[in-house]
Amino acid sequence: MNRFISAFLKYGISLFCLFHAFRGVPLRELWDVLSRFPLPPMLLTTAISFAAYAVMGVRLTRMNTPPLSFRSAFCATLAGLAVNNVVPAKAGEVAKAVWIGRNNHLPADAALGIVFMERFFDVNALALLSLWFVWHVGRRGATLLFLACLLAGWLVLLLMRRCPKVVSWAAHLPLPREITGFLQRFLSALAGHLTAGRLVWMASTSLLVWSLYALETITALNGVAGLGLSWKAALSVFALSSLGMLLPSSPGAIGVYEAIAVAALRAHDVPHEQALAAALFAHMAQFIPVTLAGGLAMLAFPPEPKKEGAEG
Repeated sequence: MNRFISAFLKYGISLFCLFHAFRGVPLRELWDVLSRFPLPPMLLTTAISFAAYAVMGVRLTRMNTPPLSFRSAFCATLAGLAVNNVVPAKAGEVAKAVWIGRNNHLPADAALGIVFMERFFDVNALALLSLWFVWHVGRRGATLLFLACLLAGWLVLLLMRRCPKVVSWAAHLPLPREITGFLQRFLSALAGHLTAGRLVWMASTSLLVWSLYALETITALNGVAGLGLSWKAALSVFALSSLGMLLPSSPGAIGVYEAIAVAALRAHDVPHEQALAAALFAHMAQFIPVTLAGGLAMLAFPPEPKKEGAEG
């Protein structure tokens, strides 16, 4: 029953957002706007997105000793994004960890630790983007809350690094021994990533990934849709639409992305049909190519089964 209610709410939010985004826009006018989009900037937008995915693959390779295979990290990135686009509950993160673990013969806790650290740095990038946005729109008091949450996460991780015995609290949880043992190994794997070299590597590559994401959105809005937004306006649309992806909704944030991007663009005096066309293209440029590429990666380069005797 709880699953039914959760699914109903998520898909209900997506449908409501789609209705809100499309309301009052004649489909013929929308198609006319979309049909005038030039092809070269559309291809450039897709190329920038795949450059970001390649950097995500490179980012993963240095999160283990010995380094992970780039092919497995890149394919795992594509597959994880594709699964997230079609399956609910962020199942793509688990799929990515399984792929990395099998291709590099890592135990499940180590592979999940790598993926968790990747997501943690992405959350940090999103939090910093949020800080910039709320400062930009004049809500400077809200930055304190964002900053406090961000610092709290870092303090917990650094505490585990400086005091490894803290991890042992997991053994006292009222859970089966197998689960508590796995949790302890997972937390220990997380603490092992908190070295100066890996932190600098993750911070620099994450900055590059999110810079490419921002460039992709700006290219879609100005290069493809020809909206002529200032860099601050385009970056604010990127910030709002990225934050909107965190809301509970259908896989791929169908509807939610469009509604938030349209609202952000309308705030910059972009006509509704142009705002909707730009939002649709920007979202589909993030959704369709990587979903197809992830599916092809799963067919052409499936993760290798673990060798017999490998640690599980």
